[in-house]
Amino acid sequence: MFHNFRLPALVAAVFLAAPATSGTAAEIKVLDANALTLAMKEIAADFTKETGNQVTFVGVNPGQVEQRIKAGEMYDLVVTAAESAQAFEKEGKWRPGTLHPLARVGIGVAVRDGVKVDLSTVESTRKLLLDAKTITHSESTGAGGGLSGINAAKVLVNLGIADAVKGKTQISSGLADGQALIGKGEIDLGLFNLSEIPRAPGVVRAGPVPAAVQVYINYDSAIPATNTAPEAALALVKYFQRAASKPVWDKAGLEVVGSE
Repeated sequence: MFHNFRLPALVAAVFLAAPATSGTAAEIKVLDANALTLAMKEIAADFTKETGNQVTFVGVNPGQVEQRIKAGEMYDLVVTAAESAQAFEKEGKWRPGTLHPLARVGIGVAVRDGVKVDLSTVESTRKLLLDAKTITHSESTGAGGGLSGINAAKVLVNLGIADAVKGKTQISSGLADGQALIGKGEIDLGLFNLSEIPRAPGVVRAGPVPAAVQVYINYDSAIPATNTAPEAALALVKYFQRAASKPVWDKAGLEVVGSE
């Protein structure tokens, strides 16, 4: 289940006590799964204005997050797929007690701007995909390590049409590549993480697939064991979870955990 989580009161106190300006402003380097990057950058810009702490992001596919952690790269905060984050917890990669759920994202439908579709029911969504001449989603295998394509394929299975649409499905190697073809009218629609729509001109987010067939990626945040001064990173996580940040997450197609 997807449980709400609130950081301990001590962390909140650290954040609230932090001065808006400081002569010793921190620099927080974040390694994150790129489905969250745009939303986190927008929220972090306000965090920097209020605290003076600078935040930089390295947004890559979850598989590449794993590669960078295993390679010994150093970051102040990591946000990645929950399964991977929990595996690293067992290896002692995180500071004790700092691994927690942060957000989740489901699969949505990308269409050309101006196209109207009905995603209100499982049956209308199934009919939409069966009637489409061509559809696309990201690759679900390979070195990229992305999860969007894997979950898009699972949605097609949940709809019971994976075999029926296989012959008209074009697998795209990148978000922009597949969505660019939708924008040009060369492909009718695509299945991608909601937070990754749109990524090309002329493309809009039609909406999420129905809950009954939805597949989510859950993301956890954690402070690496190599971060010897975690206060600023913990404050940033708290800032991500505050109620005032929820509209940014919603706009990005993400659901945040523990907003207050």
